[in-house]
Amino acid sequence: MWNIIPSLSSRKREQIRIMFFTVKILALFFSAIPILEYFNKKYQGYDIYNIYYIGMTFIIFSIIMLFLMFIFNKKKHEKEYYILEIIIFTIVFIFSIYISGANVSENKYIFLFLIISYTIEHGMKIGIIMAAISTGVIAFMDLFLGDNTGVNIQFENDLALFAMFFLVAWTIGYYSKLEQRHIRELTNFANIDGLTGAYNHRYFYEVLEKLFEKSRIDETPLSLVMLDLDNFKTYNDVYGHAQGDAFLKEIAGVLKETIRETDLHCRYGGDEFCVILPDTDKEEACKMADRLREAICNYDYHGKENMNNQMMTASIGVSTSSMQMERHMSLIENADMALYRAKFLRRNKVEVYSSIFDHIMEKEPNEDLLEEMKPLKTLMTVINSRDTYTFNHVERVFHYSRIVADHMKLSPEDKRSLLFGAYLHDLGKINTSKETLITNQRLTDAQWEELKKHPQDSADILSQIRGFEKIVPIVLQHHEKYDGTGYPKGLKGEEIHPLARILTIVDSFDAMTNQRPYQKAKTFQEAFEEIKRCKGTHFDPYMADQFMEALKEM
Repeated sequence: MWNIIPSLSSRKREQIRIMFFTVKILALFFSAIPILEYFNKKYQGYDIYNIYYIGMTFIIFSIIMLFLMFIFNKKKHEKEYYILEIIIFTIVFIFSIYISGANVSENKYIFLFLIISYTIEHGMKIGIIMAAISTGVIAFMDLFLGDNTGVNIQFENDLALFAMFFLVAWTIGYYSKLEQRHIRELTNFANIDGLTGAYNHRYFYEVLEKLFEKSRIDETPLSLVMLDLDNFKTYNDVYGHAQGDAFLKEIAGVLKETIRETDLHCRYGGDEFCVILPDTDKEEACKMADRLREAICNYDYHGKENMNNQMMTASIGVSTSSMQMERHMSLIENADMALYRAKFLRRNKVEVYSSIFDHIMEKEPNEDLLEEMKPLKTLMTVINSRDTYTFNHVERVFHYSRIVADHMKLSPEDKRSLLFGAYLHDLGKINTSKETLITNQRLTDAQWEELKKHPQDSADILSQIRGFEKIVPIVLQHHEKYDGTGYPKGLKGEEIHPLARILTIVDSFDAMTNQRPYQKAKTFQEAFEEIKRCKGTHFDPYMADQFMEALKEM
């Protein structure tokens, strides 16, 4: 079972650890008192010897204390260092009791320091072991170093001390066990989703941030799977919210059974779940995501036979960390974008996040051109900060364009130009005011005229960069219409660049199928009907048919 829930917060555990360390150091000084008294009595009147042995005692105990501090700060091999610490304390305490009278020593009680501190720190089992060791040491001194010619008074007197050792260890250990159980229950209440039993949204963020930092330090991959249940709203409407809640709980169980022990499944919200995959690269994450998709698709849930064409499946997005990624939130954002793509393009599908820019970087052999692209990427990031819709729109247009290019079997050169055009077609919006970009009302005449400038602005920016000459007409003409009523030049028919005619259809389709404050989103079928209606006026008829065929094959 994946176990990351601490019994206490890291900060509080560290505070308690420091407190116990202080108690142990105090116990060490208590054990030094009998040794100092021994030297003081033995060498009374011999000041030189007395000072010498007292000084040696302080030096030895200081060395032991420094060594214990060294152990305290060690994180690796923690178990071995704790055992060594117990051995050191036990030897020091035995020597202290032995030198102060062995079986008749009045300092046998100092073992209580160890029993109490180790019981609270490590639990009843360790406490009982320490009580047994302490009892064995004192019993040995009583039986073998005392007077055994008659009744062993010291042993009889120490029986009460032995009982105290075990009673203290058991009592404190039992109380500590109850406290730890109570803390675990409270932690579960704080970290577990009450409905599904998966980890909750808050804990997901907390763990992901820690694992992200760890993966950066260790230079290991970290992947995130984000899934959304398809048709869950329909299931809720048909069977009611109570049955819908029961289904969510069952799905959480399916996820738990499918993932590895090292993975962590969380309810992200509503019908969305996330699975954190430590030490997992993109390929392995995709395999896990597909196993999850199949497990949900094949799950025999209540009412499955009545769902007809709206079966309960899952759309899944996958993202993987990279050394260039600086924030754990980027992992979530990337998985969310991949999920959106899976949900939007075709449900019951796994999509892996891939940055448009990274895709271009992989495919583009011209290193000089890639250097020229970096400032353009910065401009696209600025646009994203001002208008998230435009940035997401560019992502979708890019992926649609890639699908159409593959369907039409465009030459590598034409495909490259189309994808560059798709990525950069709205670059000129960097000059458009933020108010115009994010307005939730229909554009005024002035705002519309301002927005219509962006194709020309995009072309002007690209024309200044060597290597983008073939991209300029594509971005300039992507708002031209087949009948000549478009902008900015009013070109018509074959006057419009062929790739610009493709981009016009892709751009319009995405605008139609996405919600805007002033426009209701169309379904794919409704958008196809609109494209058919506008063939020969707005769109090139041949390109329109090719586009619809490409998307139907997805």
